[in-house]
Amino acid sequence: MPYLGGEETVKELRRALSNPHVQGDPLRHRSTVLRVIRVMSQGVDVAGLFSEMVKACATTDVVQKKLVYVFLCSYASLNPELSLLVINTLRKDCQDPNPMVRSLALRNMTNLRLPSLVEYVQQPLTAGLRDRAACVRRVAVLGWAKLHSLQPHADIDAAVVNELYSMLRDNDPVVMVNCLRALEEILKEEGGVAVNKAIAHHLLNRLKECDVWGQCEVLGVLQRYRPHSEEELFDILSLLDPYLLSPSVPVMAATLGLFLSLCCRGLPAVSLAALRRAQAPLLAACGSASPEMKFTALCHVQLLLRSLPGLMGEHYKRFFCGYAEPAYIKQRKMQVLVELVNDDNVGFVLDELKGYCTDVSPDTAQAAISAIGRIGRSYSDQCLEILTGLLGLKQEHITSGKYLSMDIPSRLPMCIISHSRT
Repeated sequence: MPYLGGEETVKELRRALSNPHVQGDPLRHRSTVLRVIRVMSQGVDVAGLFSEMVKACATTDVVQKKLVYVFLCSYASLNPELSLLVINTLRKDCQDPNPMVRSLALRNMTNLRLPSLVEYVQQPLTAGLRDRAACVRRVAVLGWAKLHSLQPHADIDAAVVNELYSMLRDNDPVVMVNCLRALEEILKEEGGVAVNKAIAHHLLNRLKECDVWGQCEVLGVLQRYRPHSEEELFDILSLLDPYLLSPSVPVMAATLGLFLSLCCRGLPAVSLAALRRAQAPLLAACGSASPEMKFTALCHVQLLLRSLPGLMGEHYKRFFCGYAEPAYIKQRKMQVLVELVNDDNVGFVLDELKGYCTDVSPDTAQAAISAIGRIGRSYSDQCLEILTGLLGLKQEHITSGKYLSMDIPSRLPMCIISHSRT
């Protein structure tokens, strides 16, 4: 087959797809469909194969169906006149005995993203909500959210909303979480899901069944709920307590946020205890091998220190920079070190920051100088000696008064600043 052969390639593929011998051999048929997808991904216009690919969808091979769905959805959105043919094919597959095929058809039906097809999609989605297979219900629930996003100003179907609320008690935890996400999207203008006592306690009791991101979703929604009595409040806190020590930083952070939201009025001691318990998993996350996770944990540490300054003062060495760490991680760690400085560790912190001032990265060096300047607001004598020594260096990004004068407190001798500019 010619590579990127344009019309010749399309003609050859059409002959292959129409060949009875190819159609009678499942492996050859799937291989031909795969070639169509490969050529399509290389930029060749294969829209002329649309009718042949629709016929190729009539198979029990799930892999081949997936490939055909990719083709149909790609060209239906570019050619709206062909969309009705696609939707009829997908609606037929929504009644397939195989639940995998039904879920794939529903997913791709909502992925067409064509407002003109909304009326054809609603009935299969409604049937999908009552499907006996959990994988189909998962797709159908999110399909209603996608459908609403296509017509955000259309009237909300109360029957669908009630159905989604009732499905919060579905046996499958993923269906339950998907219902929360769908209701959040559909009821966005009304403030999202309305959480009453029954819903709140149901979600709390099923929290352990959810995966990490499902737990975060549930914990975020529960921040809207307010207990009706102190006894109920402590029952909820008891259920949440194990998640404060979750090895997953997002779950721990979401739990802490819910704790603080529930205890913000009248229970400062409980809030303080929750903040103290959260420091262990946060410190562990700060040593994560993932830079993204490490950065997220450092941001949470900064927020925690705003509520409890000096909480992690004895763990300041955990925030010393590693040589191979990205510059944005080093800069965030230096910001945390500034907030952890106290009379006992100021010398060690300044010695560490002094080493960063000659880093090969100008951004890291400037961030270290800035950090020393901020520490100088409380410990001017120690910082003065370090900053004066830096003036002897001949590197512009270090000796520039732009970075020295920005953070040196006014009570330090101005001769340092003026000398750095000469």
